[in-house]
Amino acid sequence: MSDDEANYRPISQPQLKSSCGCSIDRAIHRNNTNASIIITGAQKQSDGSGGNSYVAYSIHFGNNDTKRRYSDFESLRKALSRLHPTVIVPPIPEKHSLSDYATMQRVKDDIVMIEKRKRMLQSFLNRVAQHPDLSYDHVFHRFLETSVSWAEVLHSPPLSTLPKNLLQTPLITGGKHDSRPIPTASTSTPVYSSSQPPPPSTISLGLSTSVIPIPSSTQTLRNPDLRFVESELFTNRFAQHMSSSIDKTQRRVVRRLGDLANDYAELGAVYNGFSLNEVDTLANAIEKVGQAVDSSYTATGHMVTALESDFAEPVQEYIQYAQTIKQVLNYRHLKHAQVELIADSLESKRSHLETLLRMENEARRLDEALKREHSVRAVDSNGMHDNFPDEPAQPIGNNQRNGHLEDDSLAPYSGGENGNVNPYASYYSQPNPVTRRRTKRWSGPTNIFSALSHTVQGIIDVDPEATRRNQIGKTRDAIVQLEEAHEVTRKDLVGISADTQADLDRFQRQKVRDMRDMLLAYAKIHAKWCQKNLGSWEEARAEVEKIQV
Repeated sequence: MSDDEANYRPISQPQLKSSCGCSIDRAIHRNNTNASIIITGAQKQSDGSGGNSYVAYSIHFGNNDTKRRYSDFESLRKALSRLHPTVIVPPIPEKHSLSDYATMQRVKDDIVMIEKRKRMLQSFLNRVAQHPDLSYDHVFHRFLETSVSWAEVLHSPPLSTLPKNLLQTPLITGGKHDSRPIPTASTSTPVYSSSQPPPPSTISLGLSTSVIPIPSSTQTLRNPDLRFVESELFTNRFAQHMSSSIDKTQRRVVRRLGDLANDYAELGAVYNGFSLNEVDTLANAIEKVGQAVDSSYTATGHMVTALESDFAEPVQEYIQYAQTIKQVLNYRHLKHAQVELIADSLESKRSHLETLLRMENEARRLDEALKREHSVRAVDSNGMHDNFPDEPAQPIGNNQRNGHLEDDSLAPYSGGENGNVNPYASYYSQPNPVTRRRTKRWSGPTNIFSALSHTVQGIIDVDPEATRRNQIGKTRDAIVQLEEAHEVTRKDLVGISADTQADLDRFQRQKVRDMRDMLLAYAKIHAKWCQKNLGSWEEARAEVEKIQV
């Protein structure tokens, strides 16, 4: 564990918690800590615009009564997950697919589905209210308040100010994100209401989101934290056992018990009808057996319902919990990858700056050398002009190109050894008439290309020295921003890791308690079923023993 992690204190410690002070908050944390949220009923309602109906669930808590539809619960859970990405937010019952609705018997199965949703949505609300972090969230409080427009809450701070990607926002204490996105020069600070003051940001106003990379979910970590690697492996094994083994087998058992209950109902009717054809003790014994079979049908039906509510639904809940844990661990993985990407970018920028500075030094040395050479040539030129008279300027001939004479060995010989005049000297010394005509226009594709390149280079880079220095300045600014971003995201990762581990530990304790309760309920359900059947069949045996043989 690093020093930063050792000094980090998650919000789950009581002394760090803050309260909004609303009536729901007081009811949860001050007035009665044992108060529970109850969904008292479910009624079909119309949206009033086109006759589309939906089921509204009536929620009662303290002195507050409100109605919310399933989509409101769904948006609440999504909001809590975005506000608290390091918290394992309790799940809600899954939506039915179109194929489920197509195969349903609408009247009967809708009632079963609604009752199941009532139980699981109530469990969701109570789990949130019992959570050490989520229970203090004012968004959750407003969900329970009477006469509060939930659509207005969804479009108000802090939800309205959250960015699309949570990796662009800093983490504040307790795994909750600063709802303000990382500000840039073109953004302004949002306005908050008195009930939702702005949390303290850990990122300065000068830091731009452009320097903070957003990694992909497949990004591989160079230095992964083994604690969270093991947590991910454990979660995968847990999800595999719960979904592929326990839930699958339990569904099959419940389905067979339901079929057995139906068979008991049919068999009881058969025995009761058969008893009418007999007399005396035999008729009474057959009737009593029929009644025992009917009792088995009733007890089995009750057992199926109890197994569904007290065991199967918690199993399904924990299957969804496993997916939530994967999302929390993936968020921490992305933050870790973000820190490594920033470190890589920072190292690349520093290397680039070294290259630019080396080029700048080389260019400076070259410039100084050229200046010294130019000074030497200027001195030599002045000395030559002092010793020799000025010569008349000669026309530009074939041997002069781009302002510089070609090799002297190619110049025409104009005099003999004895001072004899070369008869061809006058011919070579005069410019060629054809050359004179060509010098007035482009003389070939090479010169055209050279002129075009020079023009384009002049447009692109008028002052290479200024451009180079500008690049050095921009690179230094980028390094400063990356250093700040690296420091911010590194501390952010420390907080995320600590809060994630704290909630994983809390979840493990909760899971142990819930698994204990589930197994006890499973045993009690079967014991009750056996006791009920035992009493019925003992009565039937006593009646059968009265038959005289």
